Amino acid sequence: MLPFLNLWSVLILLGAAQGLLLSWTFFFSPEGRALSNRLLALLVLSLALLVVEILLCYSGYVQFAPFFVGLTEPLTFVVSPLLYLYARSLTESAFRWRPRYLLLLLPAVAHAVYLVPFFAQSNAWKLRTVAESFHQPHLVTAVAEHPFWWFGTYDRFYDFFYLVLGSYLLLYLGLLLRTFFGYQRQQAARPAAPAPLLGWLKRLGIGFGLLLLVYLGATTYFHVASPTSGTDAGDVWVASLISLLFYSMSGRAISRSTLLALQTPPEELPEEPAAPRRKYEKTALAPEATADILARLRTLMATDRPYQNPDLSLADLAAQLRLPPHHLSQVINEQCQQNFFDFLNSYRIEEVKRQLQLPETAHLKLEEIGFAAGFNSKSAFNAAFKKSTQTTPSQFRKTMLSA
Repeated sequence: MLPFLNLWSVLILLGAAQGLLLSWTFFFSPEGRALSNRLLALLVLSLALLVVEILLCYSGYVQFAPFFVGLTEPLTFVVSPLLYLYARSLTESAFRWRPRYLLLLLPAVAHAVYLVPFFAQSNAWKLRTVAESFHQPHLVTAVAEHPFWWFGTYDRFYDFFYLVLGSYLLLYLGLLLRTFFGYQRQQAARPAAPAPLLGWLKRLGIGFGLLLLVYLGATTYFHVASPTSGTDAGDVWVASLISLLFYSMSGRAISRSTLLALQTPPEELPEEPAAPRRKYEKTALAPEATADILARLRTLMATDRPYQNPDLSLADLAAQLRLPPHHLSQVINEQCQQNFFDFLNSYRIEEVKRQLQLPETAHLKLEEIGFAAGFNSKSAFNAAFKKSTQTTPSQFRKTMLSA
């Protein structure tokens, strides 16, 4: 295969680069919930590596890195579990990483083991398989080496591999939909505007559904309808769609950046020597702006319950409201007479009090309820609850349930 670049491959190349950059950004982002961000980073990284291999094989540049042939194929069984766990981490406030979740990666491990005979072949043999799959001329007639006992099953297995993978993706699409609709029912029970998270979950589901549709449609066409008609562009279509998804994610991240909410500070007026300085004198908000920010803040706290995120920061909450952090801090300090952490804890404590009065939560441990409300340690939960209510959580529950 002679290496080449065309408009299509450049689109995929830029998409792969975008995906690698996004995965780095998500993994090391100090904002939001760390576990969710890292699951999203691993998901995007897996997709980006798949795109890189498809690009190298399609453009012929894989001859300079033949070890990449087939290397990322097991990742096709990793993407779906990561997306499912990411959705759960967003919708379940008490979600924590558990070692048992590694069992979801067993199909990927099994497929990697199945590919060991393929990885053991010579580079020339691997390049020949790439050229044949894309119906390109190749000069080397390489023969297989290191024939493991199951090596002979490859030809038969890959005739229906796309059906196996398609069924696997459909299974996780069902789990993702169940997670989404369960969260949607929870939000519908709250008398307020839809949470912004619902829109993001919808876009995730639509993107995953489109990816599944394109994969099944393209691979079915090239395996059944037209097995020998020119270049097999099935994988290329998939890589193109993933690249477009990366472009969309980058655009959304930029549009929600706090950089777009920055405002020019008001011009400073000369100070009178004897006048006392107020804390927010240089960034004073108009009464109308203050009332609007406070109303939006109250609505967000009631609908999306961001306080349930134990890693929530002032900058993260300000980003959700598309405000400069210092404006949000000013409104909380002046209108609520609280600092940021006391403001969050007031909502967490009210949520705990509400849960402790419900008979159906009587079987739950106190710390489970506290963690679900957003506290990140048992001691912090007990101290904040005692400070606010002058009683302990256990005494409060006993009093409420016996009333």
